[in-house]
Amino acid sequence: MFYRCFDIFSPEEQSILKKYRKENFAEKRLVYNERRAIGKCPLTPEEVGLVLRAMGFDNSTRIYLAAGELFGGERFMKPFRDLFPRLENHSSVDSSEELVANTRGLLGSAVDYMVCLLSDIFMPTYDGPSNFANNLLGHRLYYGFRTTIRPDRKGLAPIFIDRENGQTAGFEQAVRRVMLKTNFGGPHKRVPPESFYTNSWPECFCQMSPSNPADKCPPDNVLEILESQLENEVNRDLEALMETNSTRRTEI
Repeated sequence: MFYRCFDIFSPEEQSILKKYRKENFAEKRLVYNERRAIGKCPLTPEEVGLVLRAMGFDNSTRIYLAAGELFGGERFMKPFRDLFPRLENHSSVDSSEELVANTRGLLGSAVDYMVCLLSDIFMPTYDGPSNFANNLLGHRLYYGFRTTIRPDRKGLAPIFIDRENGQTAGFEQAVRRVMLKTNFGGPHKRVPPESFYTNSWPECFCQMSPSNPADKCPPDNVLEILESQLENEVNRDLEALMETNSTRRTEI
């Protein structure tokens, strides 16, 4: 997703990305500094790490990276790994060779999804057209408003630009001020262009004290109630069948 933010890459890498863009996208004037200033460029791994450190995560934090191979490779990942050495992915957590043998990567993607779904915290670094991240956001919301960290790239952009220009005083405090204004996975009104799959609140959620009885949450023992209802229906069907058979015998 960095193909619109060329300036962070080497000339050779930029050439590859420009060729890819020309072959796959309509011609469009893109100026890195302009896009960066309004938060249109994804965060780099180092920027992600700096946001996490500013929010209080130290180098003992275990982080699972659900992503393919990053364009630019280790040059971009090293600063992040220096901040958070306990970095895992689906290859490092699997002791067998089953994931390696899964050449199409579907099994690895499934592992990535489940780990992200059940993790303490999920942090998508890009909110573009990614079904993986969008579906996870909605799924985690539905699973009990699990904590999610969604960086405000537009709010963070001037802070990172100042840092690159040598203005580092108050950096972490500035990051925290921006991040504390974001939503951390709790219920919030869906505002376009946010997808229904990303946030199905409140349509797919019940309410404890609704004004409309139809919105009321089911009781805690809903399974017992359903089993009892099913048993009663079966008994009624048996009684009706026995009554029908008894009537037929009387007629004969």
